[in-house]
Amino acid sequence: MRTLVVVLAGLALVGPSPSAAAEEIYRWYDKDGNVYYTQSPPPAGALRAPPAPAPVAPPMPATEPEPELATPPPTPTAPVPPPVVRTPPAARTAPTVRTAPSDRTPAAARRPPAGDVTASLERALEAYRRGDYAATVDIIRPLAEQGDATAQSRLAALYEHGAGVEQDFVEAALWYRKAAEGGDASAQHGLGSLLSDGRGVARNEAEAILWWGRAAEHGVAAAQTSLGSAYHAGVGVAKDDNEAVRWWRKAALQGFPPAQERLGFAYEHGAGVARSDEQAILWYRTAAERGFAPAQVDLADLYSQSSKADRLAEAVRWYRIAAAQGYAPAQHGLAGAYALGAGVKRDYAEAARLYRQAAEQGFAPAQKALADMYLRGEGVPKSRDEAERWMRRATEGVDPQAPPAAPPSPLAR
Repeated sequence: MRTLVVVLAGLALVGPSPSAAAEEIYRWYDKDGNVYYTQSPPPAGALRAPPAPAPVAPPMPATEPEPELATPPPTPTAPVPPPVVRTPPAARTAPTVRTAPSDRTPAAARRPPAGDVTASLERALEAYRRGDYAATVDIIRPLAEQGDATAQSRLAALYEHGAGVEQDFVEAALWYRKAAEGGDASAQHGLGSLLSDGRGVARNEAEAILWWGRAAEHGVAAAQTSLGSAYHAGVGVAKDDNEAVRWWRKAALQGFPPAQERLGFAYEHGAGVARSDEQAILWYRTAAERGFAPAQVDLADLYSQSSKADRLAEAVRWYRIAAAQGYAPAQHGLAGAYALGAGVKRDYAEAARLYRQAAEQGFAPAQKALADMYLRGEGVPKSRDEAERWMRRATEGVDPQAPPAAPPSPLAR
């Protein structure tokens, strides 16, 4: 499902209890500087800091926020452990696990004591954090095969991201479903995302909504955000902006930046709430100050609509912070500021350089802008051939002179 929110992913390894995953939101970066937020530890190779440190934001311009939103959202709290969820209709039931135990002892009898399971999950988390993914799998797989839903969910995440095992979306979907049917909220969100994307299973938006809804009711912020975006887009469920805002707000108040950005979007465009630039800025800034690039660009876009010098300078500052993360829309926005001389001194060469950075990532608006610069000879040598090539890439999505595109990162959803 195409949603307006960045649906975030990560390996959902947890410690002592199934509800622990909701206690903390992790921020991390990939090698290209893209920022991610997950409710589980970051995957292998994740960076703890962006390529360039973001400057400290100045005090926010005076606003009149709604009473309940006047202060930043509270620190996320753990939801109540979920009850066992009934198995979905037979048509959705997963095939038999290929690694099922050979003996006929009931699963409940084979399960180790709860204390042993907790200790094993803690050891698995320690192994994962030190980068020993093979050991992580060795610890978790027996627990998963014995029917522990938390272990099944973590094993599914390892298969989804190829950590300690060969990446296998079919196997990930199989284990997510087992854990989801056992009541694991993180697995319910993971299964919903695979169903929405059609990875490892046939794409099924309606069933994705079903699982996201169960996870959302258990307090999983990422699922609440995805569910809100589904209601806003009207995909898999009837369009309902009021319901979208209700779920976005629940996740935003847990401190989840993608939901905070979506709530800012709702206020900016009057989707399900009364239109309010003040509230939009409040929520955009809340997410932006936590490093979420889409919110940084949204905030910059709002400031760039002003004719006041201080607002234009603030727009440039936020574009620059997001562009430093390699975020193509931010590079495009900053290039536009240089091309127009809005908030910075006009510099066509710098504008062309930034447009090219975004264009090479496949961002069509930047490709069109770069084509225009080649056509006019602004910041680059005048070239009709180059102008036509970039315009063709923008309209067709293919560059006949470009090498084959690299496959999408398995870390981004």
